[in-house]
Amino acid sequence: MSRIPETRDMSARGVLWSALGLVAFIAVALGMVAGLVHALGHGRGPMPVTAPPPVAGIPLDEVPYQGGPQVRARAQADLTRYGWADRGAGRAIIPIDRAMDLLARKGWPDQDDKGTEAPR
Repeated sequence: MSRIPETRDMSARGVLWSALGLVAFIAVALGMVAGLVHALGHGRGPMPVTAPPPVAGIPLDEVPYQGGPQVRARAQADLTRYGWADRGAGRAIIPIDRAMDLLARKGWPDQDDKGTEAPR
């Protein structure tokens, strides 16, 4: 079965109407997007920044970040001192570097070993 090639071309009028329809559709779509942007207020610039409402409770700092060096100094002092957490129970505070070294050498104590001596 041989197929006979098509002898009729597409009309110029049909191509023109299709192109005009495509341009009209794009124009309507852009108009809708512009209307939504205007309605939602994105064309007005940045919104003003307002302070958050105050939180009830103890004020931490009147001026934020001004107490940072004191907080860091206190934390450093707590991480590098020796002392008693609970002398009656035999719980001591040791520097963090010493505690990490002991854990690296001896491992984490088991829950079953509560009566055993602490690592030295």
